[in-house]
Amino acid sequence: MNIAQHAADLERSVDNLGVMSWLSRHQPLPSANESWLGTILLVERIGMFPSSGDIRRPLADPYPLLAHLKRLYGEQALEIDDRDGLKVIFSDWRFRVRLCCNEPAVILNVETRCDTHAMPRRTAELLDRLDAFERANG
Repeated sequence: MNIAQHAADLERSVDNLGVMSWLSRHQPLPSANESWLGTILLVERIGMFPSSGDIRRPLADPYPLLAHLKRLYGEQALEIDDRDGLKVIFSDWRFRVRLCCNEPAVILNVETRCDTHAMPRRTAELLDRLDAFERANG
């Protein structure tokens, strides 16, 4: 099995949840001599899901924003999960908006599937939507 196949198998085994989920579930390699394989797999994994990282935005009342984003993106989404903030999954990208537990803010994270150019565009799109929502409701 080559490294790409192994990474794809790992992708399926973690139910396509992205880099951080994979890292949290990935078991350490059995010996220090094999640590290079872990590095290669991590680099491939990051390439599979380029990510914006966590972007914190202050927001007095995040719940109307979550409902607004759900209305905007709900029709196009393959899956929506609103149990802990809002996670919206499409065929080639996904985003998650979590509530910050210690301050009135949201944390946005955007990932794309194997597309480093789309990730900043999608991130900018969502940040523009947040700004427009804040202007309209601020």
